[in-house]
Amino acid sequence: MAPSPLARAAFGLVALVGLAGLVLSMALTITDPGSFPPADPGLFGESDTLGRVADWLSYFTHWSIVLVVVVVGLLALRPGPPSRTFRVLLLDALLMISVTGIVYAAVLAPVAPPMDAAESLANALQHYLTPPLAVLAFAVFGPRGWLERGLIPAALIIPVVWLAYTYARGAIIEAYPYGFINVVDLGYPMALVNTLVILVFGIAICFALIGIDRLARRWSGAGT
Repeated sequence: MAPSPLARAAFGLVALVGLAGLVLSMALTITDPGSFPPADPGLFGESDTLGRVADWLSYFTHWSIVLVVVVVGLLALRPGPPSRTFRVLLLDALLMISVTGIVYAAVLAPVAPPMDAAESLANALQHYLTPPLAVLAFAVFGPRGWLERGLIPAALIIPVVWLAYTYARGAIIEAYPYGFINVVDLGYPMALVNTLVILVFGIAICFALIGIDRLARRWSGAGT
């Protein structure tokens, strides 16, 4: 069943919020060196413009939001029968943006440096608005029946690619985007343990999202 006009409007809103956060964050990265303040050893920090852009492109948050913007944007603009690849990308987008929101709120926000007004707005768009809006839009509007357990391994490919890239780049530049995988500070054993915990947490989120879809289908069926 094609999404309703209200569903397509909701997907479009999520895409616009995510895109606004990306654009503002990138603009600050290019024009405001202070958006990357001095950091603890082993974390991204002050750099020239190209270095800041490269670091910006290396954050899991931005990978997540780009994927969300693409997926919900397509749901809003080109609704129709999904391919298996698109179903994987839907699960992947919801997984990654859920991890982004939860990990930021629970782990990163308490140690985040002070921000000015523009930085606070970009941060709110990326970490406090896009994640819950994306999951809420899916929970309320679907699409229904697109997610299944068999998609989980494929949905983990992009996160695993990000991890491989992050560790490889970090080994070269000796800097990492997040403290819980900061090899310079933690060493490889602890960083890898933290990585494994996040991966297991991500798999649990996949099952939760599939469960949400099944519950929503039952409720909608009971109401017909």
